[in-house]
Amino acid sequence: MSRPKGKMHQVSVVATKQGDKTNFTAGSELWDEPNGALRFHKDHHGMRKHDYHLVEFVLDDRTGDGLKFPAVPHDAMWVSKADEGRSSCPNKDTISDYEVLEPICVCDAGERLIVRNDNPRKEDWAFTLNFVKRGESEEDTERYVSWDPITQNQNGGN
Repeated sequence: MSRPKGKMHQVSVVATKQGDKTNFTAGSELWDEPNGALRFHKDHHGMRKHDYHLVEFVLDDRTGDGLKFPAVPHDAMWVSKADEGRSSCPNKDTISDYEVLEPICVCDAGERLIVRNDNPRKEDWAFTLNFVKRGESEEDTERYVSWDPITQNQNGGN
């Protein structure tokens, strides 16, 4: 059996401000706008079962707040398996489950987060991306600015 290979996908995360509220939009071939979810299909990318997706979240902060990902990858992304028919996104009190989605690196001064998605089977995963404002403590999870889309893994590949 050959070594697993990764397929890189870039997801642009645009943060804007409307009054006191921060809004997020995503841009990627993976983004399913009507469902507010990232959809992964190994078979659409010629991937095998043991291959994996690498997701590069790239922050485009247009808020004026100096947003960035926290330096610790597990602080930048909280993950939980989504319940069937219900997708409750994790928060600071959730014990994250990084079995399938694993944040592995924050780089470029907090502008990029790299995540590995093994996509071993059809299942949904809820996740929250966290950001800190310029000058605020990365340890103060109460002050995080968060965005909580869904990941829909469609298959485990060929």
